[in-house]
Amino acid sequence: MKALLTLLLFLVPASAGAANPTELFQQSFTLETAGSYAAALDRMDRLQGSGEDGYLLHLRRGWLLYLNGRYADSVEAYRAAVAEEGRSVEARTGMTLPLMALKRWSDAEAACDEILRIAPGNYLGLSRRAWVLFSAGRFGDAQAAYAAVLEQYPADNDMRAGLGWSMLRQGDRAGAQAAFEAVLHTVPGHVSAGQGIAALE
Repeated sequence: MKALLTLLLFLVPASAGAANPTELFQQSFTLETAGSYAAALDRMDRLQGSGEDGYLLHLRRGWLLYLNGRYADSVEAYRAAVAEEGRSVEARTGMTLPLMALKRWSDAEAACDEILRIAPGNYLGLSRRAWVLFSAGRFGDAQAAYAAVLEQYPADNDMRAGLGWSMLRQGDRAGAQAAFEAVLHTVPGHVSAGQGIAALE
């Protein structure tokens, strides 16, 4: 049934879709759900230059470009969304994903800092900043960032595992073990914490 629906949506003429932005948005969401990311992006591309190419279109294109692996283009789409809505947290949050995929750590950190300037305590801003710092090899800063997230979300096992890895990378084996064991106590199958314990052996 999904395959048939996807095929039918592919067959909708461009001229028919261009006259109905609401229909194109709906088709795009349906295609995304079916895993047809290129076709979902195509529906949004048809709206460019149509008078509908404002914030929502840029935001949606940023996400779909990311899903299609077009990371640099995704960043630019999210930047266009930010240009339309200067205090948008969601556009900046979206932008962190392609920046991280591109390993543009300083740009990703700056995006997280902007999120936190606008919305202090924002979970995604805090957690992604911690991951960015770790990925950039700034393990001491990452440890502090993970600890800051855990102050607000003490039960977040992913953040505690990240804290453990940050400690391990700095040679604090006892601290790392305690963090990994705390995660595995409640989530025995936690992959990252399990790998951390294995790395300690």
